[in-house]
Amino acid sequence: MSRVRRVLTATAMATTLTTTLAGGTAAAAGISPMGQGDKCTYNAQSMPPKLSHKGAGDKKYNNGVTENHGRVLILSTGKWPDYSAARLSGKVRKGDRVWVDISYDKGKNWQGCGGVSTDKKDKQFYSKWYRHSGSGVKGRVMRACARTTGATDNGKRVTWCANVGDVKTPSANRFWWSD
Repeated sequence: MSRVRRVLTATAMATTLTTTLAGGTAAAAGISPMGQGDKCTYNAQSMPPKLSHKGAGDKKYNNGVTENHGRVLILSTGKWPDYSAARLSGKVRKGDRVWVDISYDKGKNWQGCGGVSTDKKDKQFYSKWYRHSGSGVKGRVMRACARTTGATDNGKRVTWCANVGDVKTPSANRFWWSD
């Protein structure tokens, strides 16, 4: 069994988080055990010069936006090269954290990558950037995730992922973007 597969399998087995999403409460199967994307076997990239985001301009995917606790979470992408990162904006609080989850098995196992925390309130910020598609990247799917604290959560930290995308996992109603 390859190191990456062992890491991804261990990640999936170690995870049992509950998260409150805009549409109600759901099990957050597959969110990294730390929930922050601290350790990643993939190489981070530099921020692309021209940015957009997955689902932009598409009503079917709610314009690629997931809103929760006054914050907006998207999977930001470069138009060229095709790198992706999680972006959190809106009523961001000090200590909020974002990262991307990466899967090679259609969302059965995830690896959290590029976790970044903010040190200020109301600041838009990004996780680290990772190649979304292209040469040498086959079958990779990604989703944006966040860990936030809010008054609506009784001061507790809540881990959640974007719930819009072009692929759906039936078991947990999770969505992500494919390459």
